[in-house]
Amino acid sequence: MLDKLIDFTFNYFKSLDREKALRKANQIGNFLYFINYRKDVIEKNLSIAFPDKDQNWKDFIRKKSLQNIGRVLVEFPRQPYYVKSREIKDIVKIEKGLNLLEEIKKSGGIIVSGHISSWEMCGTGLSYYLNGLTSLAYRQKNEKINKIITQIREQSGIKIIYHDQPLKYFINALKNREVISFLVDQNALKHRGYFVDFFGLKASTVNFPAKLVAKYKVPILVSYIYFNEEDKKYYITVERLEYQQGTAEEETAFNITQAYTKKIEEYVRKHPDQYLWVHKRWKTRENEDLEKIY
Repeated sequence: MLDKLIDFTFNYFKSLDREKALRKANQIGNFLYFINYRKDVIEKNLSIAFPDKDQNWKDFIRKKSLQNIGRVLVEFPRQPYYVKSREIKDIVKIEKGLNLLEEIKKSGGIIVSGHISSWEMCGTGLSYYLNGLTSLAYRQKNEKINKIITQIREQSGIKIIYHDQPLKYFINALKNREVISFLVDQNALKHRGYFVDFFGLKASTVNFPAKLVAKYKVPILVSYIYFNEEDKKYYITVERLEYQQGTAEEETAFNITQAYTKKIEEYVRKHPDQYLWVHKRWKTRENEDLEKIY
């Protein structure tokens, strides 16, 4: 039943012209704000990340971030059309780092990003400029919903490797000089992450892309996207990730994880209104003696 509702909703979003779709996105965000969707989680996260900000600022950011979720939902099913019509090049612009994309297109490697603005549009935009992108994705429990989401991503030019597939899929992709993208700013289980600093508090952070870079010595870039409300376009920044080589592979992977986490923090500070604050980023704690945050 849920898959049919999602399919119906996505088809409705696709039927709208873009201006109406973006207005609908704001309405979705305003509704989520009105019903206090995940208000406690958002306010807890904002208190950790921006302890000096007052309640009015936090309320404003909460509302804008929920409007951003509405924008992600509305734009996502429309992305295959943007690609097919080549409208994507007018909607998504590379603001910085086009030369780095040209380099990694030839060599293959890894691009890491976070849940800032429309991470789905970021993947589609990068794929367009790279002539293809491979991305890590987590399977949805509902197979029909998973099929709907995967089909949209594939029609947007993105090849999916699921998190539960064998390591060889990732190794083969790198050997074939593909560019693999990872979202690296969600809470990780202890066995899947390193505890690194994020807004002054240790956060369990996915380390898989860092381990791939440390072991196979492939290039790694970091990127983010933001939405400009004035011209209704998305702008992508791509940078080379700077990190310290360790004396051992594990140390290097840790340093890479910390480096890309600090870059994500830097980007969030620039656009806090477009970050996914509904996520329980600091849920996993280093030990059981520490107080639970959520």
